[in-house]
Amino acid sequence: MDDVKSQMEGVTRVYVELDNKISDKGGVQNLFGMNRKIRQALESISIGELDSMLAEIHRAEEGLTRLQEDVVEIRVLKEVLSSPMSKPINGQARP
Repeated sequence: MDDVKSQMEGVTRVYVELDNKISDKGGVQNLFGMNRKIRQALESISIGELDSMLAEIHRAEEGLTRLQEDVVEIRVLKEVLSSPMSKPINGQARP
C-alpha cells in the first residue's frame, strides 16, 4: 500500500512540476495567444521530464493493478467466508 502511495505521490509531483512550467510561461489564463503560450510551455518541457512522467505513471499503473488484484481476492474470500456452508445435520447435508 505504501508503494502505491509513493508512486501516486511521484506522479503528482511530476504533474505539479509540469503544471508550474506551463504556468510560468503564462499558462491558459490568457485566452488571447493561448496557443502560442501553450506551445512555448511544451517546448520548455524536456524529453527526460516526459519520460520521467511516463515512467511514474507506468509504476503507478502497475501498483494499482496489484492493488486491484488484492481487493478482488479479498472480496472473493469474504464472499466465501460469509456464504452459508453446507453443514451436516444429523448426518445429512443441508440442501
